[in-house]
Parts: sequence; structure tokens; C-alpha cells
Amino acid sequence: MEKYDVVIIGGGHNGLIVAAYLAKAKVNVCVVELQDMVGGCVVTREINTPGFKHDIAGIMHVTIQASPMLHQDELGLKSKYGLKYISPDVPGAIVFSDDTALVIYKDIQKMYESIKQFSVKDADAYLRFCDYMKKITAPIGIGMFTAPPRFGAMMSFLDSSEEGREYIRFIFSSVHDIAEEWFESKQMKSAFVRWSSEEMVGPREKGTGLYAAGWPLFHTWGFAMPVGGSGALSEALAACIKDNGGTIKLNSAVEKVIVKNGTATGVILKNGEEIAAKKAVVSNVNVKQLFLQMLSDQEISSVFQDKIRKIKPASFAPLSQFIDLNEAPNFKAGGDTNKVPFVEIAPFGEELLRSFDDYSYGVPNGGMPVIGLATRIDPTRAPAGKHTLYLYHYEPYHLRDGGAAAWDKVKEKIADDVLETLSKRCTNLDSSNIISRRIFSPLDYERMNPALVEGDIGHIGSFLSQLFGNRPLPGWGQYKTPIQKLYLCGASTHPGVGITGGGRAAAKVVMEELGIDFKKMIAR
Repeated sequence: MEKYDVVIIGGGHNGLIVAAYLAKAKVNVCVVELQDMVGGCVVTREINTPGFKHDIAGIMHVTIQASPMLHQDELGLKSKYGLKYISPDVPGAIVFSDDTALVIYKDIQKMYESIKQFSVKDADAYLRFCDYMKKITAPIGIGMFTAPPRFGAMMSFLDSSEEGREYIRFIFSSVHDIAEEWFESKQMKSAFVRWSSEEMVGPREKGTGLYAAGWPLFHTWGFAMPVGGSGALSEALAACIKDNGGTIKLNSAVEKVIVKNGTATGVILKNGEEIAAKKAVVSNVNVKQLFLQMLSDQEISSVFQDKIRKIKPASFAPLSQFIDLNEAPNFKAGGDTNKVPFVEIAPFGEELLRSFDDYSYGVPNGGMPVIGLATRIDPTRAPAGKHTLYLYHYEPYHLRDGGAAAWDKVKEKIADDVLETLSKRCTNLDSSNIISRRIFSPLDYERMNPALVEGDIGHIGSFLSQLFGNRPLPGWGQYKTPIQKLYLCGASTHPGVGITGGGRAAAKVVMEELGIDFKKMIAR
């Protein structure tokens, strides 16, 4: 039996972050990963044609840019392990169904001009909105990279100031509410609704106002992509782990967490191999996997299991197409829209909102694609002059006609509808431009990575009832579990979906439990 101080279940980017900090602290750590490469959803593969590198799920590295792990280079990922980011001044655009476009600029004054084409009033309102967000978020004191307080304590603290009370009102509103409060033009309303839904929750869901708060980040941390692909982050973390004496075991699926006298002591792999953990086990998989599959009724109470079962998945799941192109799409909107690496297609008003309504009834559609065109800013991802296209769309996991199993029959038809919608907004996206294409349905994502239960790329839904100290459950939002020495990290925990770098917060909790001074460790 192999023995380590800490075993981490799952080598997604957050599990790797926990392992990297522990390894730097000279803890003997082992990461056990199901797939043939580390990274989870933050991986880059040649899916179709040799030389064309595609990000499988995670593309934009936004929130993580604010993490001290990167901007203070605490693990040496940039200075020692070769991680390089590109952060374009013009990162994205929202193209509307009339072929006008809101181009997103890192420079807020250029953003002002972009909005001004639709409404001077909205351009002025946007500047006020960014200042407003700075004001009402100032007293929060809830970091993305430290453990969140309990939700009740957070609300109590916020209720003690005018700014805090306004923040409470804001986050309990819907994104749609916020858009209606602040803007008059159909373009800005649609843009706010469309963009904020990237958290995989419908825009009229109360409690989604929080996601409108992300807009000012465009002008602070901006967008970023690693050179060579999103997986470069995972590769740098893996190099850091190994360089500091850590172990990574690939193609190693965990069957069960070993629990003795209420304490986690290791894991059993599906091949029967046992790996001992003398000090801790950290789970980076979906909480439903952990508590409903990897632990038995004797090890976790039925009451707790029932609470886990009641955790809600996201409102929709991804349908993705990985396309190799001879040339980059040329948008009819023109201008800087044809320079950006990230574009959303947004219908207006009722058409946009009804699309989200349809998902709740299991009805798919192809009307609002997202594209990632990393090769616009990073030509290393394709042969000279060629491009990769990541074409992404929301869809229901459970289809009205046939349930999830029906995806194998209908995914190509729905993917064709999505591609056609994009093609209408471009001048050159016909069959002669497409070298090859591969489609991943919500069901395919779950098959690829069992942590994506019901195709949920954030593990569990990002509803306000499942955020902050309520993620994954009220009372269990600080990365601990009812089992001693068993900890959580990853998308099932705060801050949730996306490339957040939230594993740093979990690492701090585990290190505190192990008696390790985090500040002294990172100062080495």
C-alpha cells in the first residue's frame, strides 16, 4: 500500500492548486486523477486534426487573475514553470441579431464609446454602474480566495451598513431586474442578460443579480488566456507539484474513501489498489459523487445524504463544437468584432428570455451561440494561418422528448442549428472553411468527466441558495465535511463555477488544520 500525508481525489485545476501549495509546504501529497491528463475541465487537446489545440471546457481565465497565486506568483507558475498569459485590450464582443455589436474594451472610456452608439444615456449609466459596484462591494470583505463566512453571518454584517444593505438588495435581484433598472436600450439590456448567464443560471432567476457585478472586472483584471491553451495552467501546476516532491497518478479512478472511526484515512481505486492518507483526504470531485457514491450509509448519515440529493444542478448544460478552420470567422458587424477572441450572439428581448424558459421544459434551441477564437491572439494553437473555433451553446440536459439519453440521436441536428445561427452573422463560415468538427453534448460531458453530474460544468447550480457559505450546503461552506480529515475543494465549493483558482482557499484551510503557517510558506 502506498502511503502519503495527503491524498487529493481529482486533478482538476483546484485540486492541483491545493496539491501545489501543500507540496511547497513539504507535505507528501498525491493527486489521483481519473483521466489520462491533469486539469479536469481546464485541459487542451488535439481533438480533430493534428496541430489544432482545443480547450475542452474552461477557456477564459478571468476571476483567477485576481488571485495572489497569479498576480503575486506565489507558486512560481510564471517565473519558474513557464505559464504565460495574453490579456488583450479588446477581449470580446456581443453581436446582436441585427448585426450590430457591443465591443468590450478593457479601457472603460472606449467601452463608453461602444455603448454610446446605442444610447448616450446608457453609456453614462454604465460609468455610474461601475462606480456603484465599487461602492456597494467595498464593505463585503468576502474574498474569492479565502474561506467564506457562514451565510447568516455575512448577511448580518452586510445589514450593518447602507452599502451592505444595498448589496443585499442587489444580489437578491435577478440579472434581468438589474438590466431594467440601469439601461434603456435593447442592446444593453440583452448584453447584460446574455453575458451574466454564463454562470449557467437563467437571467430571471432571483438571486442572479450577483453576476451583473462581474462587468467592472473587464476594466480591472480583464480577460486572459494562457499561451498554448487553457491546459497550460494545469501543466504548470503539475510541474510545481512534481518539482516539490508531489505525486500525480493518472488513469486512476477512485472507488471509495476509506473511513475508520469517523476519520478519512485514504482511498481505494477501482482497480482495488489502496492509497493511505496519514493526515487528510481532499475531494475535488462533485459533492454528489463523494457523498452518494464514494461513502457508504455507515460512514455518512442518511439525513446528510438527503441534503446532498436535494442540491440543485445548473439550469442548463453545454453543447460544444470543436471546429478546425481554414480562416477566422468574418463577422458582418465588422470593426473590432473581427479582432476579439470571444463573441456572444444575443437575440433581443422576448426571444432571448424565451430561450431560457424553453430549457426548463427540456426544449433545446440554437439561437444564442458563444464562440472562443483563441487563435486570434494565440497563433500557437493551430498551424500557420489556420484557426480553432470553440462553438458553445446552452442546452437542457433532460430533453423533453427522450430525456438525456436522446442526446445521442439529436446532438448533430441541434449542433447544426447552432452553427447555422453563427453562420448568418458571418460572411465566410460555410463548409469550405471547415476542416473538421467534433460535437460534445451535455451527456458527452458527463461521460467524459463524471464530476460533471447532469453535464453541469460547475458541479452544482450557482443559485444564491448554493453560493458563498451555502456552497455546497448551509453550514458546510468552509471546505470541511462531517468526516474528520476529509475536506472539499473545487467547483462544488466557494466560489464555484469557472476557472476561479478557488483551491487556494481550500489549501489555506487544510494547512491550518495541519498546523502549517500559510504566510510563512508562501514567503519562502
